[in-house]
Amino acid sequence: MMSKEKELLELCKHIVKYGLDNGADAIEASAYDESNLESEVEMGQVKSVNRTTGSQIAIRLYIGKKMGCAFTNIPTNDAVEEALKLAIDAAKATTDDPDWKNFPEPAEYPIVEGLWNEDVVNLTSDKAIKTVVDLVGQASAAEPGLIPAAAGNGAVYFHAAYSNSNEVAHCEKGSLAFSYLVAVAQTETGMTPMTMGFDIKHGIDLDANHIVNEVTKILRLCKIPAVGKTGKFKVIMHPTAYSQLLNFTLLKSVRGDNVARGKSKIGDKLGEKIASELITIVDDGTDIRGINASIADDEGVPRQRTPIIENGILYSFIWDNYWARKMDVKSTGNASRNRRQGLVEISTTTLVVDPGERDIDDIISGIDYGFYIRNVQGAHSANPESGDFSIVGNPAILIEDGKMVGAIDGLMIAGNIYDMLKQVEELAKKQHILQGVIGPEIVFNDVDVIAKE
Repeated sequence: MMSKEKELLELCKHIVKYGLDNGADAIEASAYDESNLESEVEMGQVKSVNRTTGSQIAIRLYIGKKMGCAFTNIPTNDAVEEALKLAIDAAKATTDDPDWKNFPEPAEYPIVEGLWNEDVVNLTSDKAIKTVVDLVGQASAAEPGLIPAAAGNGAVYFHAAYSNSNEVAHCEKGSLAFSYLVAVAQTETGMTPMTMGFDIKHGIDLDANHIVNEVTKILRLCKIPAVGKTGKFKVIMHPTAYSQLLNFTLLKSVRGDNVARGKSKIGDKLGEKIASELITIVDDGTDIRGINASIADDEGVPRQRTPIIENGILYSFIWDNYWARKMDVKSTGNASRNRRQGLVEISTTTLVVDPGERDIDDIISGIDYGFYIRNVQGAHSANPESGDFSIVGNPAILIEDGKMVGAIDGLMIAGNIYDMLKQVEELAKKQHILQGVIGPEIVFNDVDVIAKE
């Protein structure tokens, strides 16, 4: 019996052949089939248990330099042939894209072990419910007054395939399991900020203790009100916080399309120092710890490890096939496809920030006065071209005499991400594994902090 991903690959090959036979000069097809099981708890009660399945088939073709796209969610020959006719009609009706060159060529794929786990596929609804109910019970017992606002557990597995007219043919499969908890607690004046803990892996060996500890540790501090000062201070950012800042600033500037359009502040800085020598940041689509790990991107280009900043030096940008060919460089395997539109954009896979040498507790013990930022609000309003930002720490924890003493309401941090990257004093030893980021806490020096009076 043919595997699901092989069936999808045969469908993609059929699309390519049918397209070439019907007037396309170049064509690619991408197919994706996903199954998702999730159980949710809200305010301590089971809210829902859902299983969703579905297929997505995207077609992109060129007649000369004219592009047409089509989409269907019906994985049959008749359905894809009908969709392909629409893509051909769309290409005939549009104008030339003078920058279009070609689709990717065949290449050798990396070996990435551990992407598929049968236990994820076999996860049942009753086990998913029990897991999340146990998680809520464990958290409630661990911290008096904890209110579980939301929690969930589930599993996702997928089969994917890609083929194009340059004889690229690739298929793979992957799985993920996850648990999360969002909680608040009452204080003397109201409620703490929402605090979240989660674990996500390619198998079902999820760590409930880790989730509970992440949530309860911060909630205990958030129950204690503290007052901060305005000025320039040392600030420690958890990767949950700084990853949002990077996403709306630095990572916009290292995308090849923004570099090519002149919208990157650092587009002409390759080989130059743009950060502290302590900073090394890599985009690694093959790191199995990351949920985005895979063998190929959405254009069938092999995933790879791409250094972005090495010891403070800007080393590389990230590319998809279109923009790489336009700029006469190679794709870094960072294409992400909107299957309904058939279009591709450049996106990171797993951002890995190299760790330091000391435990975070040791680092905090040496700080006389500063702040620990667990999460932020407002990162989306940062200026992607200049790197300027103004955010609110939520929660923001006061550090005084080497200890985290309580939470500050409305603490604001303002600055420029490129200045901050040069103000890095230290990185913690432990890397936290988040959805798109693996990294330690980072200590920034002389950060502009504005506290409520």
